[in-house]
Amino acid sequence: MKKILIKAYAQLNLGDDLFIKMLCERYKDTEFYLFATPEYENLKGIESNNLKILYNDTFAKKILFRLGRKFGISNILEDLKVKELDGVVNIGGSIFIENDFSKEDFKVRERNLELGKNYFVLGANFGPYKNETFKNMYHEFFKKCKDVCFRERYSYELFNDLENVRFGKDIVFSLKQNAVESEDYVVFSIILPSARPGFNGIESEYFNRLKALTLDIIKGGKKVKFMSFCQGERDEEAINRLLNMIPNEQHKYISKYFYRGDMSEALEVLSRADSVVATRFHAMILGFVLGKPVFPIAYSKKMTNVLEDLEFKQNFVSLENLQGLNYEKFTENEALSVNTILRAAQDGERHFLKLDEFLKS
Repeated sequence: MKKILIKAYAQLNLGDDLFIKMLCERYKDTEFYLFATPEYENLKGIESNNLKILYNDTFAKKILFRLGRKFGISNILEDLKVKELDGVVNIGGSIFIENDFSKEDFKVRERNLELGKNYFVLGANFGPYKNETFKNMYHEFFKKCKDVCFRERYSYELFNDLENVRFGKDIVFSLKQNAVESEDYVVFSIILPSARPGFNGIESEYFNRLKALTLDIIKGGKKVKFMSFCQGERDEEAINRLLNMIPNEQHKYISKYFYRGDMSEALEVLSRADSVVATRFHAMILGFVLGKPVFPIAYSKKMTNVLEDLEFKQNFVSLENLQGLNYEKFTENEALSVNTILRAAQDGERHFLKLDEFLKS
């Protein structure tokens, strides 16, 4: 049995937690390890028993952690663990962004690669980045990896001179979910724009347009469910703010769902929705996969890049330009064709091509 360290955005974010779920369920004969906070005791919905959560919260571990940082090693516990494992799978979406933590993140990855040897990157997009130095740094890093599979053509083309770099559509396109009967509510996945760089100025318009769309949907005879994908990124705060803007007499048509680690429950909420208004990236992907009409509100190029790859011809808006976010445009959107989703699912499987060879050999 091979043993693998999962590197993921372990912050109880539904989209990233689904990556962990799909990885563990696909390779049931592999033992996976994930460093995470104690909140991950609440993670539910993985239909296999091969994930071991490692916590850094004991006194001895905290001492080791501090000693490591003193000598320039960000996570000595991870170093020690990687040495005894067969490889590392860095799985996630926006995991290669140039920001204040870029240098430290890069050092950790370099050490993982050096100590773990077999390093896989799955499901990511590259950027946004500002400096060619950042891109060149990762060009050298990716060259040494066992396999790198991006989730969009744009990121792939930045590194397509490397033989070990590939791309496929987002991993969640290949999620297998049983069909259930839809109910008469629309899911809104909502973010707090001011929690993200560069979006302070649009927050008022964003909430006002969501309020107007909510009231129009209720007037049209449907209920609304405001859904948080990640508490840590302040989705819940955004939902409560929006709800406070809506007249109390309309609250009986509105409910809230806060994701706190139960993936099965969250998927059930989305599966039973009539349609989806998606600001969250994976609300958009899951809406497509589950056969729902989706109205995307793109907050980054990663969303518009995916829509371009899908040749999506329906209505959507970006946070920079919200003018088309209205009831008329919302009602025009339809579910993607079964063939489009089938092709996307098959393409999503490409991320696992080389990992299949490594773990099933």
